[in-house]
Amino acid sequence: MRKWSTYFSVAVVLLYFFLGTYLLISQRFHHLSKEIRVIFALFLFLYGGFRLARIWTKRRENDED
Repeated sequence: MRKWSTYFSVAVVLLYFFLGTYLLISQRFHHLSKEIRVIFALFLFLYGGFRLARIWTKRRENDED
């Protein structure tokens, strides 16, 4: 069960990075100003990085046990 949740967590992190990239380069959001798109994309990248760091920290703690 722990292995499945790790895979799911990594998939969610990849989703955050994908959404941030999609927000920056997609023409679908052209009605938003560039500043707003960059701010939201930056938030998605930072939150994805934060989640990735938490996964990495938990994995290191579990390996030490």
